[in-house]
Amino acid sequence: MSQKPADLARLERYGEGTCEYTLAIITDEDHASQVELGDGQTAWKSTLRYDKLYRDVHPDSGKVRYRLEEIPEDQGGEHHLISLIAEGGRGAEFSELVHFGQRLVTFDDRTGLVCEIRNQNQLVPRHILMTGSGDEKFKGFKSEWATLKGDHMIVGSHGKKPQEEWIKVLDRQYALSSIDWRENYQRMRDALAIGPDGYVIHEASEWHPYRKEWLFFPRKISTEPFDEPVDERERGANTLVIADENFSNIRTLTIGERVPERGISSFKVIPGYPNECVGLKSVEIGDHTETWLFCFNLDGEVLQEDTLVGRYKCEGVEIL
Repeated sequence: MSQKPADLARLERYGEGTCEYTLAIITDEDHASQVELGDGQTAWKSTLRYDKLYRDVHPDSGKVRYRLEEIPEDQGGEHHLISLIAEGGRGAEFSELVHFGQRLVTFDDRTGLVCEIRNQNQLVPRHILMTGSGDEKFKGFKSEWATLKGDHMIVGSHGKKPQEEWIKVLDRQYALSSIDWRENYQRMRDALAIGPDGYVIHEASEWHPYRKEWLFFPRKISTEPFDEPVDERERGANTLVIADENFSNIRTLTIGERVPERGISSFKVIPGYPNECVGLKSVEIGDHTETWLFCFNLDGEVLQEDTLVGRYKCEGVEIL
């Protein structure tokens, strides 16, 4: 009996009628991730938290609403992940989570490290992705988004610079290939009418195996050149980009009200309800960070308004 492709298996873990999910949410704490262990060794730390997500249907209107419920730390709701691998004095800056077969996989956007998370708090390195084509420079790939397509895990970056316009393709055994995606990134910029001076920053994408479409939810969209203070406060986006498999047909969809300082850092299609999604929005203004969770459907309806997760930065969400 042939094995079901990983992307379909992930979506079909739960059936229609499911009303309770467990979420995994991982932090990317940038410079704050560095810690000193009890033996004096320098290490880098990330927090993996678990929360409950409930799906409610109004008995009269049939309207769907999601709600988030925190699992207390003393009930297993929070775990610390320790990495001993860094680049330039930084590490454990995990930017995404993906359920790949029976494995929960995460990606360090500083070092290019790909790790499995086992036993809730154990990091097991499986690969190091290198920037661009992988042959250009001794620098880790800035992994920012990841999704499953067939039996492969696709890992991408911001798409703002040439070395960030490559994707990494990993199979079930972590065999790697690098593909130049500059044309696809440009087609998305064109669909958003960015123009020659503007930019788009991507941190969230899903391949939808039923619809055979790419879903990209940019974190930042600007028609003007990059300016960090303005980018932090004004460029958060609420536009979903929907493209066919070859990026030859692209449309956009507005999701909810735009909050200028909040941008999408991760989202997932919800198993059992392939028209519904859960996502994270991140805020970074100087040293001030926040994370918000929301839910929406692919018709453009908001199914849960922005709900504060914490005053720290999380950049990966997955449904366990």
